[in-house]
Amino acid sequence: MTQPSRKRGVEEKGQRTARSTDVYMSKDGMEVSYCTKCGVINRQKRWIMDPLELAQLKEDPSAGKIICPACLKMQDKVPGGFLTLSGSYLSKHETEILELIKNTEEKSRNKNPLGRIMEIKQEGDVLTLLTTLDKLAEKLGKEVYKAHSGELNHQWSHGENYVRVNWKREL
Repeated sequence: MTQPSRKRGVEEKGQRTARSTDVYMSKDGMEVSYCTKCGVINRQKRWIMDPLELAQLKEDPSAGKIICPACLKMQDKVPGGFLTLSGSYLSKHETEILELIKNTEEKSRNKNPLGRIMEIKQEGDVLTLLTTLDKLAEKLGKEVYKAHSGELNHQWSHGENYVRVNWKREL
């Protein structure tokens, strides 16, 4: 009896696949290290913010020193997400919307300190935010939509780790 042929490039069932295809995520398993730019701590591939532990790590000469993926993305200007806000409603409620975005980012950073707003650009009546993570751009867009309604669209890239989120509302 002949065995069925396997197609090249098809993964077998049961094999583990990488959780993330982000090239900025570290693959090494250093016990504990911290980012020399922002102070985020990497403990066994988990990222946390802990000011007390950071102070202790800075005193420990054996602690690893790295630059975290978020700082690298900001340095290289490689966003993971784009959030575009537009419409006549935006100009009348811009302060309120930006406050909501700032609060949402802060809450989100408690869960994942690598999710940050890289840049906010204003061009006419269009506001564009660049984020380090695709999921943060998606979350910010959903929160603006939940609070202010309007139209919300997502455009996920195929094979890449970024998303374009567009929110628009006219009066």
